[in-house]
Amino acid sequence: MYEFDLKTFLRTVWGARKLILINCGIAAVVAVVVAFSIPKEYSASASLASETQEEGGLSGGLSSLASMAGVNFNSGTDALVPALYPDVIRSNKFLVGLFDVEVRTQDGEVRTDYRTYLKEHTRSPWWGEMIGAVIKAVTEWIPREDAGAGSLVNEDGKVNPFWLGKDDWGIIGAMRSLIGCEVDDDTQVITLSVQAQDPLVAAMMVDSVRAHLQSFITQYHTNKARVDLEYYRKLEMDTREAYMQAQRQYAEFCDAHKGAILQAYISEQESLENELQLSYTAYSQVKQQVQLAEAKVQECTPAFTEIEGAYVPIKADSPRKIFILFGFVFLTFFGTVGWIYVKLLFFHHER
Repeated sequence: MYEFDLKTFLRTVWGARKLILINCGIAAVVAVVVAFSIPKEYSASASLASETQEEGGLSGGLSSLASMAGVNFNSGTDALVPALYPDVIRSNKFLVGLFDVEVRTQDGEVRTDYRTYLKEHTRSPWWGEMIGAVIKAVTEWIPREDAGAGSLVNEDGKVNPFWLGKDDWGIIGAMRSLIGCEVDDDTQVITLSVQAQDPLVAAMMVDSVRAHLQSFITQYHTNKARVDLEYYRKLEMDTREAYMQAQRQYAEFCDAHKGAILQAYISEQESLENELQLSYTAYSQVKQQVQLAEAKVQECTPAFTEIEGAYVPIKADSPRKIFILFGFVFLTFFGTVGWIYVKLLFFHHER
């Protein structure tokens, strides 16, 4: 191994400046080819804040009315905190729900659902297509079982997230890399972002993600209240039917025994009248509970404030051609200099 000083190294590098310039020039050309081969990606975003759900259910006068009616609407601790929203958006169920969102490109040539857009109308670099073609050609010669190759489709024509096929698993993976969600720990502001190769598709999808997330959060917060409301409405129908039945029996008895003075008839009339009053009281109480349950649904429905709405981006977010060019030239320059250093260190022989 040959030992040399810094002057020798710098003199050797300067002597190889032509080689370094040629290599950097070739790297620049390759960088330009690579940069222009990567399809443009546009990024659209939207931010919103949701109303903080307080523990303890109803507040103020509505809570007092519920207590007077003997109804407990305390909801307990909220399990779906904003920090979990990114996990919600990355879940299969949420992403599959975006399959049928209708999108269209800015030039108007493509108008389809998001699933088909990702599958058939997105481009990849030429080397990616070449690698994919080679892999496809190789796998065709390899015997394999295609069990569960297709996704399970429900009766309404929608894909069941419980059973996804190979193609849809690939689409789900692509969606996880294209759709993002961030929650600020201090302000609890939710920022949603979507990347797409068309600016209008990116804007339409980020707006759809926002709408789906709001619907999911609302569904979660109002689920218990809606179940209670359905129960009280059914109970209201039953108590109303019982009240109407008691009212008919009382009226029929009074009409049939009009003017009767026998104590037996009077006692029977009082008994029917008491049953009628009890039925009416039960019906009135349940009707009040229905009104409180309806108010509870409204109370549990979170309010959302849209801080920044979705908009069609003008400039592509990637690829950043200048960074690709700089990276290729930078690595080539230091790679060439490093190779010169290795040659001096290990392959230089004194003559």
